[in-house]
Amino acid sequence: MNIDRLSGQRIGHIERRQFYLFLDNLAKEIREAQLTELEYELGGIVSTYDALIDYFKQGVADPERDRVYHQLVGRALQLSDLCAIAAHAGKEFPYYIAQYKTARRESLNAYRLQLEAFAEGIRSLQGEELKQLAATHDRQLASLFTDLWTQGAWSAATAAEADALLLSPTITCADQCTVVSAVTLSMLRMFDPLKLLFLCDAYYHPEAMVSMRALVGIVIACYCWDNRIGYYSEVKARLDLLCEDPLFGDQTCEVILQFTRSTDTEEVDRKMREEIIPELMKNPKLRQMPNIKPDDPNADDINPDWEEWMHESGLEESMREITEWQMEGVDVNMSTFSQLKRYPFFYNICNWFRPFDAWQADMLGIVGSVHGAANPIAETILQSNYMCDSDKYSFCYAIREIPEMQRNAMMSQLEEQNRALKENADMPDLKRLSKQTTQSIMRQYVQNLYRFFKLFSNAQEFDHPFEYIIQRPERTNPLRHLIVEPERLFKIIGLNIKQKRYMRAVDYFICVEESHPECMEATQLQQLGLCYQKLKMYREAIEAYVKADLMKPDSYWTIHHLAQCYREQGNYAKALEYYEMAETMKPDNLSLTFHVAEMLYELGEYEAALPRLHKIDYHHPESLKSLRMLAECHFLCEQSAQATKCYERMIVEHAADLTSDDWRFAAYNYWVQGNRDECFRSLSRAEESYVQETMANKECEFADVVFDDIRLLASFGARKEELGYMYDAYYRTKRG
Repeated sequence: MNIDRLSGQRIGHIERRQFYLFLDNLAKEIREAQLTELEYELGGIVSTYDALIDYFKQGVADPERDRVYHQLVGRALQLSDLCAIAAHAGKEFPYYIAQYKTARRESLNAYRLQLEAFAEGIRSLQGEELKQLAATHDRQLASLFTDLWTQGAWSAATAAEADALLLSPTITCADQCTVVSAVTLSMLRMFDPLKLLFLCDAYYHPEAMVSMRALVGIVIACYCWDNRIGYYSEVKARLDLLCEDPLFGDQTCEVILQFTRSTDTEEVDRKMREEIIPELMKNPKLRQMPNIKPDDPNADDINPDWEEWMHESGLEESMREITEWQMEGVDVNMSTFSQLKRYPFFYNICNWFRPFDAWQADMLGIVGSVHGAANPIAETILQSNYMCDSDKYSFCYAIREIPEMQRNAMMSQLEEQNRALKENADMPDLKRLSKQTTQSIMRQYVQNLYRFFKLFSNAQEFDHPFEYIIQRPERTNPLRHLIVEPERLFKIIGLNIKQKRYMRAVDYFICVEESHPECMEATQLQQLGLCYQKLKMYREAIEAYVKADLMKPDSYWTIHHLAQCYREQGNYAKALEYYEMAETMKPDNLSLTFHVAEMLYELGEYEAALPRLHKIDYHHPESLKSLRMLAECHFLCEQSAQATKCYERMIVEHAADLTSDDWRFAAYNYWVQGNRDECFRSLSRAEESYVQETMANKECEFADVVFDDIRLLASFGARKEELGYMYDAYYRTKRG
């Protein structure tokens, strides 16, 4: 964390149980910064620890020693954080300090009364009075957010006032959500046990939006401050109690999965911007959209022309991919809305964490009051489960810039869509898509956080919690025993494998092996082996695959992958053994037949490879890969006539795809046959290809390649001098 970095080496003293060194270092910095209040409190900690050590030296039994020690360390760490901020934050966190200085520092009770008055006012006021009330509320909520975010450690009195904000039956759910986010952001800057206890209380809030935000805050705190929580016994006890709740465990797993999915956001964003949207835009089929007339009696049915156009234009496939991403919880809207975060609304840090609220002053002017007739834009936005709050605000500001005529047309269209949705509300798919579940609420909130930490103008000052949560939980993490439940771990592992984050999947597999080795069955060992294989850690992959093979013998998948790993290691004998086993299981698989032939070739068993290569050539005579190896094997078996037939086929059928090696081997084969003219012609083509492939411009480099092949011709009884004559004869012919 940034605060640990500012504290320097003294945090390391705590980790090494060198508490006096920590206290001396802290005392020195507090004196230099002239922080009198902190110096006084630190003196009390030192005095208490002196007494504890004196009792220890005297051999006095003290069952409370460890508890007192942890309390002292916990409070000393808080003083260390306050000192670090006071001494270094002006340079390191200028935005934070600027906000800290402008904070109103009203009591939380005063803020509670203001928020309650607003909640009462919106029930009765309308028109201009309502707009003025909303504008005042926006300022009050922003001030409250800044006060909460920039506050230091809470006192017991402040914690009680915060609880009153949370428990107020009058304050709107949106305001309480904003309060929870402010506390989370504050704790990301500096750990405070009372704030984490506040989030634990908020988790049991009756409103799901508040509860899910609190849950995300708890997970962030446990991952970012795992090495500190153990010093606060009350916090640890509360978290242990939470972890006994199976629902909390399952929801925590979902939070981690959603943070993990967020790592795909940039790739999805890139794919949308660089592939899907450009492809659709330049697709001529999109300009030929079939015309469906309004008076067509079948206009409400699926039009075959429309279906065919969707398929031919590529739109169907793109929409299917986007829909699949959405159903999996992947964030597909980042590219669409990232450019719409430049409105003044987003200059205020509070607004990045505010749930979409029709009572926000600007929103009243765009979506209108909820009194009276329903506004189709408001309904559509509020019902959307695939747009996070931040994007909903962006959408509304974008609508505001649309000319009134077009906006009215859009509202008319949305009204019709809403009416149709209501008429079909009992359809299972529509129910599932429109239902606001705890999972969708949590997903949208994580997407809000992702946008803040990526797009906020001063985001560089904040610790990025996403980097912590996607990692394997450390042993000190109070949620670790909950997360390492096999069923939850395998969900996280499966998602990481799907994302091709193989090293992260391996880290979680290590958790399984440490905590639940009995759950590492054949399937899991296969997955672990695949991760190692993708990471090119072939020795570890082989070890996992061999274990899987012992548990579940004769699995084609395992045997095939073992063969691949041995091949990559260069152990062609073992690779051949497993490829032959796989081939017996699938004798009609010509790909396996070719791999067996490849291994025989690498082992120098050219004649043994020939039957398999002839089989492939019979079924797939168009394959250059197998024909090339067939030609080389005939040549190396001194069957030059058969090799010539293969090379002539290659020259006729695949001339444009032949490599320098192909032409060179063909030349040697012609030389062995005594066909000097064809030999020189092939050498000329070999040299041309060599220059193109290597960008070489020195003739001697190609000559070196030819002379390196002496071992091949020597096997046919050719002498080294003869090879020299052959190249000189070619060179003279070329020179003319």
